[in-house]
Amino acid sequence: MRRGSAPGRYGNAGFTLLETIVSISILAAMAAFLVVAFRLAGNSIERGEAVAREMARLRAGIGIFERSIRSADPTAVPGGDRGSPYFLGERTKIRFLSSSSVYAAGGGGGRLICFFGEERGAGETGISVADASPFRTEGPEVWNGTENSRMLLPGATKVAFSFSAGPSEEGKWEWDDSWDSREKGRLPGAVRVEFLMPSEGGTLQNAFVVPVMTGRAG
Repeated sequence: MRRGSAPGRYGNAGFTLLETIVSISILAAMAAFLVVAFRLAGNSIERGEAVAREMARLRAGIGIFERSIRSADPTAVPGGDRGSPYFLGERTKIRFLSSSSVYAAGGGGGRLICFFGEERGAGETGISVADASPFRTEGPEVWNGTENSRMLLPGATKVAFSFSAGPSEEGKWEWDDSWDSREKGRLPGAVRVEFLMPSEGGTLQNAFVVPVMTGRAG
């Protein structure tokens, strides 16, 4: 005689083949959903971290701009032209004498500093910075400003500088595409910096104004 369990109220105990297949299918669908959810969450975290790194690099670069431009020195450069301050501003490049190095770790002392929009090979663009000693036998005016440069903000495009003597008596600001301290006799009152920067969320348009602390000195 075959031994077995007695049937219960609702029939024989256990699952049928169809019920087992349905259960496995539901579990597989849930597992697949969880895998996709975890993957999307991981990608979102990575994108967030990438955006945070980009913003930190952008803030650091803008900080270097602001610190350097504010430290523009109104005194005459040794060997300079007619003993005037040294500040040459163009649409895509500025050169000036700073009272300190462009990087805080570079130590004190006057330095010639240049910021400029640069296009290198293979489509590489960005804003670069270079510095040099102001003590040059040929004078600072012949310094091109691009030697031994370092990329400050890689990827930046449409770099543009403009310059203002400061607000008029009516409070209006007028901006020029160039500034030559030899002609103006002094530093500009402020420098406006504009550029585009690619990011994870799309292209960012950046524009900020840096006052030159001694720009309105006579």
